[in-house]
Amino acid sequence: MDIIIYFSSLIIFFALSLRILQALHIEGKFEKMKIWEIKAAYFIIALVIGHMLAEIMVKFSELFQGTI
Repeated sequence: MDIIIYFSSLIIFFALSLRILQALHIEGKFEKMKIWEIKAAYFIIALVIGHMLAEIMVKFSELFQGTI
């Protein structure tokens, strides 16, 4: 059950964080015409944020499973 919660949360939070990062326009912090590096940075940062938030969701589910 935890794996289902983790992967579904990871996908949702990855997509949300990727959209938020793209809205922040951090391209100005990179050199011009470094498209590959910018996209890789977006992907890695969004994946890390998604992982951290998915782990929080798993911890919440474990907390509520113990009380039922």
